[in-house]
Amino acid sequence: MKHENLKARQDTQIVLVHFTGEDSSTYEDIKQSHLDEGEPEIGFHFIITAQGTTLMGRHASRVGFHHPEHNDISVGVCVIGNRDEMSDEQSIALTLLLEKLKSDYPSLETVKYLYKNP
Repeated sequence: MKHENLKARQDTQIVLVHFTGEDSSTYEDIKQSHLDEGEPEIGFHFIITAQGTTLMGRHASRVGFHHPEHNDISVGVCVIGNRDEMSDEQSIALTLLLEKLKSDYPSLETVKYLYKNP
């Protein structure tokens, strides 16, 4: 049953924005934690670094590995840091990404913010 998440996502209803919180995770740290859990690649679709750079993760058309209840219907975005301490660069990058996702996926119903470590 492993690697089932590499299948194409059939329905996109939600963008889940995760924040790493106080820890200083990097793209490589997050990727390694997902590999350690048996995934073939990073489970988030996008990572926004502390400097506001948007990095690609798992292809946006694929089922992610970021929230067990919503993987099949969501795009997963991980922001390094805390929501209330986002830099201007991070805030702009997140806003632009959300606007693009709304354009790419007209079926999007909502954006949810999660404040747990990835």
